[in-house]
Amino acid sequence: MKLSVWGALFGLLCAVGVHAADLSAMSDAEKERIRVIVKEAIREYAATLNDKQQATGATKDVLREIMQSNRDFMRKNGPAHFGHFADSQHPRATVITCSDSRVHTHAIDATPDGDLFMIRNIGNQIATSEGSVEYGVHHLHTPLLLIVGHVGCGAIKAASSDYSKESPSIQRELDTIQIPKGDSGLSSVKLNVNNQVRRAMDKFEQEVIGGRLTVIGAAYDFRNEMRQGMGRLNIFNVNGETDAAKIAKLELMQGLEAPAAKRAARYSSVRRAPPAKAAEEDVAEPEKPVKHKEGH
Repeated sequence: MKLSVWGALFGLLCAVGVHAADLSAMSDAEKERIRVIVKEAIREYAATLNDKQQATGATKDVLREIMQSNRDFMRKNGPAHFGHFADSQHPRATVITCSDSRVHTHAIDATPDGDLFMIRNIGNQIATSEGSVEYGVHHLHTPLLLIVGHVGCGAIKAASSDYSKESPSIQRELDTIQIPKGDSGLSSVKLNVNNQVRRAMDKFEQEVIGGRLTVIGAAYDFRNEMRQGMGRLNIFNVNGETDAAKIAKLELMQGLEAPAAKRAARYSSVRRAPPAKAAEEDVAEPEKPVKHKEGH
């Protein structure tokens, strides 16, 4: 198979009159044409591999389970489930968390559909997903920006050590994690979250000052390193405040252990309008003139 593919590549290159001695004299446009030809041939070869090799391996098993889970989800949730978000979204929180497979939405929201605007990257950072975070705050007008780190974070471990042998793309994402070298533990996990909260406070200063946004920093603990129980979401930063005693006294923190309202009560046939100030800033939906009110 490989010989036939490379034979086909050789034939394609010959068809456009390319020889090894000619490469240095080729224009950028000609080189780009060759790259396109090579990429297309490799893509076709990869598709053949998927069809004949991976179909009987672990990939097929994983895909089968994913599709089964999707069918179960469809059977459990009929058309009514999708009614409140089928045509538009009104999430209540923008969440930045890690791409780690051990951290998922069901740990913080049993019904995340239409409720959480999720942003995931290595190290739960703002810098590497700034546009997505801005969209959640400025366009979807979520009143809560929740930044969730987690114990045992691979990005923290990498950032605290020598990652010079990683690919340039991974290096760029690790460069923006500012933690001490040699410390990959919980203190660095929390420091990184606090740094992200600080960045968010700087970026969305007007929203926070105006009371339209609250920035929360937390850690998801599936090892019980924080001694609050395995799987606990531990909040340790509220709008830049990191003193545990002061956080505990905040009105926002009162009653969090009480049972929440019924899930079904979240949604109604009436769409939730964004805050008035935020609506004025959203250029995607021009403000309609209001009659009989001066100054508008």
